[in-house]
Amino acid sequence: MSQSKGSSEKPKPTEKETGKSNLNLTADELKEEGNRCVKAGNFTEAILHYTHAIKLSPADPILYSNRSLAFCKMQQYYYANADADKAITLNPTWAKGYFRKAEVSMAVGQYDTALLSYGKALQLQPQDMGIIQAARKAATLSNKEREDEKRSPFIGSAIGCVIGLCIVLADMLLTENPTIRYSSLMVFIIMVITSMGFGVAKLVWYYKKLQRKGLLDPPIDILEDFQKQQEHEDTSQTGEQRHERNRYTKAQARQRLKKAKI
Repeated sequence: MSQSKGSSEKPKPTEKETGKSNLNLTADELKEEGNRCVKAGNFTEAILHYTHAIKLSPADPILYSNRSLAFCKMQQYYYANADADKAITLNPTWAKGYFRKAEVSMAVGQYDTALLSYGKALQLQPQDMGIIQAARKAATLSNKEREDEKRSPFIGSAIGCVIGLCIVLADMLLTENPTIRYSSLMVFIIMVITSMGFGVAKLVWYYKKLQRKGLLDPPIDILEDFQKQQEHEDTSQTGEQRHERNRYTKAQARQRLKKAKI
């Protein structure tokens, strides 16, 4: 029985058979590999591909933009923001760089900053519906947060007032000998606790903003102290070796001087 035509076809050679690996890929091929990993949700692998591609083509803003997206998905916002800035530097007339920076700002809750970046992207691509919708979302969230921030201290004051009233009423109704006997003292206690509620609400919003701002700070280099210690030890050893060499040279000089006198 003769074999069919389809069965006679040889399978495609694998990567090992062809000898082609990531080290032999071009920047465009590495970019495509990174894009494939992003679609599959393998963001760490995508970052490795983009980083390798950047070494081969360091002036390509698309590579930095794509790596910014991968970093943002991994919540590495400092690196995502740095790559977005690099993409903008390499091509200031490319809307995607500003869009990426806006996306990082959105991820860390800095909606006003995101609006500025979206605005710059819209100046370059005014008809892009994706940028328009993203800008509208940022504006909505910014307005909502501004309203919540204005309302929050009054809510805190109301909660403090209720707590103060509960304390005063509990002292009056649940104790045989009330501690708070004077109305002026009751009012004072309620006012103090109300003010505390106002202050706590303000502090919560201040801490929230500070925390968001910190998401874009550079990560702590845990190897920095170790490297400094190693450099200090290397410097100390070099100094000791130099001292020993100088001492040995002086001893040799004295010996030579004695021999010369003899």
